[in-house]
Amino acid sequence: MTETATDRLARVLGLVPYISRRPGVALADLAVEFGVDVTQIAADLDLLMVCGLPGYYPDDLIDVVLDEEGGTVSIAFDAGIERPVRLTSDEAVALTVALRAFADLPGLVDADAVYSALAKLEQAGAETAGAVRVAAADAAPALGAVRTAVDDSRQLWMRYYTASRDALTERIVDPIRLLVTDGHAYLEGYCHSADAVRHFRVDRIEDVKVLDEPAQGQLWVDSDIPEKMFHPDPQIPPVTLRLAPSARWVADYYQTESSTELPGADDGPGELRISLRAGGDDWLVRLVLSLGGGAVIEDRPDLTLRVSERAAQALAAYR
Repeated sequence: MTETATDRLARVLGLVPYISRRPGVALADLAVEFGVDVTQIAADLDLLMVCGLPGYYPDDLIDVVLDEEGGTVSIAFDAGIERPVRLTSDEAVALTVALRAFADLPGLVDADAVYSALAKLEQAGAETAGAVRVAAADAAPALGAVRTAVDDSRQLWMRYYTASRDALTERIVDPIRLLVTDGHAYLEGYCHSADAVRHFRVDRIEDVKVLDEPAQGQLWVDSDIPEKMFHPDPQIPPVTLRLAPSARWVADYYQTESSTELPGADDGPGELRISLRAGGDDWLVRLVLSLGGGAVIEDRPDLTLRVSERAAQALAAYR
């Protein structure tokens, strides 16, 4: 199982208060408590020894005291991590406004926990946040029904838009769980059309119904949350694109096979040549069209022709 940087950061930060309250705790006990092996705990403690307050002189670093013979550890200086967090007025307002917007997303979070955090912030002096109101856009109207199906373990009927094929399909899905990754909410579930577990972006569900039929239980579910939902088919040959400076974001947003900097005309960023495996030819044509001349397909003349034809058709429609 691959551990993300976020998972390790949360564990490393949690080690400091845990050890501070239990000086002389055994490394083996820490490993059990945090669900990793002793070798990983030792590596985390090595990392803590080079963390501390800005300036990072020896007296500013977290002081981890290891008893190698006894296999125990204590914290002599915690760099203030045990100190209660004190928010500035601007920080409290920003956090309060964000929580209010988050609480308006139906079915995605535990609303009681959000409102509890809001009450604590307001008691701490964030009342001025009331001057700012945020109305969250209903970007995923199907989210409430999906949440209900997951909680009640009932099948879902959905009409789903598949971006790679630019097509609407109807599916019956046994929901497993809701995930939030890549900035989007996804339903993970067993799709009866594909006879396999699939991930569906909730904002692409055009219509949805919770059925009376109970969802079948899964024999095995990967507990990890994938960092990226789209995994290109390795059997599909990669396509080479030359990106203008205005389209360089494509290399960051989509999974690429390779990326090569091309010299620019001045000191600014130049063009970028990337190789990627697209979800399909139609998807790639739409991507290039959407970039408005910011991308050129270099090694698929058939797709280049299709882009030109589609662009000509779009221009003709304006006449």
